[in-house]
Parts: sequence; C-alpha cells; structure tokens
Amino acid sequence: MRATAVARNATRSMRIIALPLTPHRNPINGKPVEHLTYYHFITPPEDTKTSSWPKWAVAKASDLWAGLGKAPESSWKRKAFLYGERLVDRLDFEELALKSLDPSLGPKISNIVPSSSKTEGPSTIPLVFPPSVSPAPIPHLHSLLERRTPKHRKGFWMWLAISPLTAPFAIIPIIPNFPFFFCIWRSWSHYRAYKASEYLEGLLQRGAIITQSSPELDAIYAKYAPRPPKSFESEKPPPPYAPSGSEHSEKGVDADPAPTLLLTKEAVVELQKALDVPEDSTFAADVYRALEQARLRLEGKTGAK
Repeated sequence: MRATAVARNATRSMRIIALPLTPHRNPINGKPVEHLTYYHFITPPEDTKTSSWPKWAVAKASDLWAGLGKAPESSWKRKAFLYGERLVDRLDFEELALKSLDPSLGPKISNIVPSSSKTEGPSTIPLVFPPSVSPAPIPHLHSLLERRTPKHRKGFWMWLAISPLTAPFAIIPIIPNFPFFFCIWRSWSHYRAYKASEYLEGLLQRGAIITQSSPELDAIYAKYAPRPPKSFESEKPPPPYAPSGSEHSEKGVDADPAPTLLLTKEAVVELQKALDVPEDSTFAADVYRALEQARLRLEGKTGAK
C-alpha cells in the first residue's frame, strides 16, 4: 500500500510512520549504537462530544500558553513564551513523539486477540517504513520502548515530587509561579509519554503492529540523502541489536563509515505531501526538531571519540 493511501485511511484507523534519521552502525566496543528514528502517530480524530475533563484542562492550558505568545515583544509574557518554546525544543524528540499519541484514540488492548499473523486485520496497526534504510522496524521500536518506558515512569514521579518545593515562588503576586507550572508540565509530559510507551508495548506483545514497507518513502530518502544511501543487501550489516560478543562486534568501528543523517531538511515538505499530513499538523516542526537533535547527537558522539 502506498504511503498516501495509508495516510488517507488515518481517519478510520491508527497508523505509525517510522522515519529513520541515522543509519544502522556496527557496535562500538561491544555496545550497540543507537539508531535514531522519528515515529509519527496518526490516529482517528477525537470525538469532542466525549472529551474528558483532563483533556479539556490540557486544551485550556494550551490556549493560555498560546495567549502568552501573542503578547507584545517586550512584555514578560512574550519573553516567558519564547523561553518556554526553547525548552520544548530541547526535550528529546522521542518523548515529544510518544506524548503526542493518545492511547484512547487507538484500538483497545483488551479487544485485540494475540496473534503471530503478519497480515493486516481489523485490529492491526500498520507500521509504515522505508525498507532501504530500516531493515528491522519492529525490533527497533521494541528496543526504543524498553528504554523509554522506565525513563518516563521515573520522570513522572520525580517532577511530581519536586513540584511542592516550588510553593514559595507563589509569594510573588504579579508573575505566575512558573517553576510550579514547569514541574507539573514536565510531570504531565512524562506521564503522557509513559502511557503511550506502555500502550505500544501492549500492542507489540499481541502482535497488533505489522510492518508495511513504502517504496514512496524509499524514493524520498534516495532523493534527499546527504549522500547516496548504501544498500543493506550489499553491505550486509549486522542485526541492529546483535549480541556484544558477535563477530560484527569484534570488528569495531574501523570498517564503519562516519555517522551522518539519512535525510536533509528539504525532504520534510515532500514527506508531508507524500503522507498527506494536514497543513495544520505539527509534523513538519516535529521532523525539523528531530533532524536537528539527531545532528547534534551525531556531532557529540563524533567529538567524543
């Protein structure tokens, strides 16, 4: 199925789009190298008539925050808004992607019968990916969730525990207690990411997520690659999560090329069109952020060697 067809079906079912940002690499000193991938989740539209009060509260808070951004440039409201947006850009793109997934809009775990079938059914969720740069999307997603689930569970409780310590800042009558709101927001963000990660793990355990290769995405990766992408078939790289004692691990990094991004930022517009993502979606901003963070992480790893 073409990626555009997948996106058009988003109003009826949940879809996952996997966009690899960095290539698979051989383990370094026996340790697997992280394969950065941005996941975009497409869910059916929410029924506003059945929205719960927590969702109403979140929407209200979002409107209030957006209002700060409309304040005059020299005001403290505008400055607070700009500083907050910079903080958001520094959050891991993996966390932002997970927290964007609302499990209540996807299929219920209790309604899914565990199955090892690889064919699409009424309760299956396609994982659309470019096969030329992502040979094992399911194992990668599983590995990502294994790392993120405990991280976000810990972050939720930690920021929630810190929030009462910000009470003294409330004595300032003019400016809102930003430290308190920041702690609550970070706790809520971790909670959303944790619940989404837990939900995806449940789907994987029941075999509800099936892979769906997309030649259309492959074409975009080939067109906007900083350098011609190398074929996985010709290079025969090791499995992305090979044991540390494997033959590939012992070879080290000498035969591995320098790390680089798989896409340039110019690809984002075409990706958005190919996936038929609505123009008012945050898809473009999210992918730009993910690409920038991936670049900085690669530069950090390169400089540390």
